[in-house]
Amino acid sequence: MTKKTALIVSAHSADFVWRCGGAIALHAAKGYDVTVVCLSYGERGESAKLWKKEGMTLDVVKTERRKEAENAAKALDVHDIQFFDLGDYPLEMTREAKDRLVDVMRAVQPAFMMTHSKYDPYNTDHMYVSQWTLECRAIAQAW
Repeated sequence: MTKKTALIVSAHSADFVWRCGGAIALHAAKGYDVTVVCLSYGERGESAKLWKKEGMTLDVVKTERRKEAENAAKALDVHDIQFFDLGDYPLEMTREAKDRLVDVMRAVQPAFMMTHSKYDPYNTDHMYVSQWTLECRAIAQAW
């Protein structure tokens, strides 16, 4: 029997938790190996609490956000979590990053994928990731 797999593509390191944490935990409990790709740490747009601390640096923010995501992934029984560190506000997907996501898709061979909705007027990073995920899925299925 082939292993059941799922792939979650998250714009920022916390998005996978609050957008589909329940679905991740449920599928992990059903035997799926869930892989999460965090395209950025959300270091600019979603880390205001960290930036309010005196002496904060970009590297410290990224490190803290990574730890938070790794702890959440462990709690949800995520099989693998990967960080692309593409920045945010704006999150920009280079050709190299798209190729890397295609490689993940081909390696995971997910039974299903989840990402952001196509329309999010409050965070354009989310809309970009939705479009990129669809593009990468099309590329990944090609020879």
